[in-house]
Amino acid sequence: MSSAFSSPLLLSVAGVLVVVSFIRFLLHRPERLDIPIIEIPGSRDQREALVQGTARYPDSPFIIQSRRPLVILPISVIDEVRNLPENKVSFMQDVRISMAYKQTDIGGEGPEVHQAVKIDLTRHIASTLNDLQEEIQYGFDKEFGPCEDWTPISLYGKMTRIVALLSGRVFVGRPLSREEEWIQATVMFTFYSIQAKNAINAYPPYLRSIVAPFVLELRNLKKFRKRGAEMLMPILEQQLGKERNEKIHRDDNDDEQGTMISWILKHTPENKRSDALVLGNNQMGLSMAAIHTTSMATTAAIYDLATYPEYIQPLRDEIQQIIDEDGQDIDGDGIMRLKKSSIPKLWKLDSFLKESQRFTPPQLPTGNRVTTCDITLSTGHILPKGTRFGFAAWAIHQSSTTPSFNPAQNPSSKPVSEFDGLRYYNLRKIPGNENKHQFVTTSPDSLNFGHGNHACPGRFFASNEIKVVLIELLKSWEFRFKGDLEAKGGVERRPKNVFRDVICVPNTEAEVEFRRRKQ
Repeated sequence: MSSAFSSPLLLSVAGVLVVVSFIRFLLHRPERLDIPIIEIPGSRDQREALVQGTARYPDSPFIIQSRRPLVILPISVIDEVRNLPENKVSFMQDVRISMAYKQTDIGGEGPEVHQAVKIDLTRHIASTLNDLQEEIQYGFDKEFGPCEDWTPISLYGKMTRIVALLSGRVFVGRPLSREEEWIQATVMFTFYSIQAKNAINAYPPYLRSIVAPFVLELRNLKKFRKRGAEMLMPILEQQLGKERNEKIHRDDNDDEQGTMISWILKHTPENKRSDALVLGNNQMGLSMAAIHTTSMATTAAIYDLATYPEYIQPLRDEIQQIIDEDGQDIDGDGIMRLKKSSIPKLWKLDSFLKESQRFTPPQLPTGNRVTTCDITLSTGHILPKGTRFGFAAWAIHQSSTTPSFNPAQNPSSKPVSEFDGLRYYNLRKIPGNENKHQFVTTSPDSLNFGHGNHACPGRFFASNEIKVVLIELLKSWEFRFKGDLEAKGGVERRPKNVFRDVICVPNTEAEVEFRRRKQ
């Protein structure tokens, strides 16, 4: 049988499509900007470009030549742009371009997910703590095993599964959250998405829509989504069959099934509420946003505790002090839990996490957006429609001229170039700062969660997840780097972070040794 590509008609149609797509690509290219470009020859990431650019142009924009060039705005204009609406500066459009949304549908989650997280999940944050504290004990038992003696464990892989259990307990509830297929699906969706994005982005933009039906990775991603929808269908059907404010319970446990799903459905357009594929896409997108970023932050914090073991006992003492003062809750199975009101009192743990994130941020620039109309800045610069911009978070967080890191503002802390797990604890002890400088706090000095209208809406939930993991770890486990027999730590032993372009990730392959504490 002759190939379809041997048909003159099909070849002609394909040729016309390529030409039309190419012309459309040329017409929609963003304008060239008359802004200085900072490049560091031979560098694999943008850390030095951000530092040098900020030093040379502290009050005006500059461009870094990341894989997708980015205009870095001076921090002086952050209040001008931080609360601009999505229809003027768009986060989702930036995600969709980066992830080749038209072909992958990554970033296609509706606003219902953002609203459910920002409004409903955040409002009910305290009510999730009991489930998280129960789930973390199950998670450690399941993933780490007995560990009666020192046992090497590949940390990042285990953290993704533990965080998937925690997130799943809240996002879909038991028993689905503990089913292996669901755990695998929520963990692996990110990898399948990246594979699909990379595969289609290997083609020029004007060819992507033409070749997309033939790209294996895109077909695999579609199958993956379909299976996720099938797993969610029973919960969706059950949820739709109940009153909106009625709690859904499984017969075999006391979990509220479908609570998070009910929040998502509340914000979903009526004509899409019964579509399991829409819900599946929303749930997978939610897992993609939640699991790996939280796992990376948790992994980095454990590496930092093993690197600086002098912080372990003060953190354990803080936890015990709060327990002594507040007492604990005990559930029907005899599991001891910190009270909901106790978690915010752990100032030292909160400070340690914020300092860990300062050295291992999810991205080097933050607040990245795409302009959807021309934006005029007070500097006199105009950002044309289609311009990507962000802020030099890495440079800001590593500079002694930043107010939070200025020795005059916090004389009891170490220099900004050194790790100081109690840096923010000391800042909060200054009268008037009690509610500032928290892990989830955003400000012009603290940009890792963004700032303004587009600050990460899930940061409050993520913070609780990470703290629940570390509280259980500190209470019940000993840990050290592999080969560090005396658990002395040291920067030289810490697995190196991986910096690539604008991304920073902790080492995902390193092993840490764990042993249960003798109670």
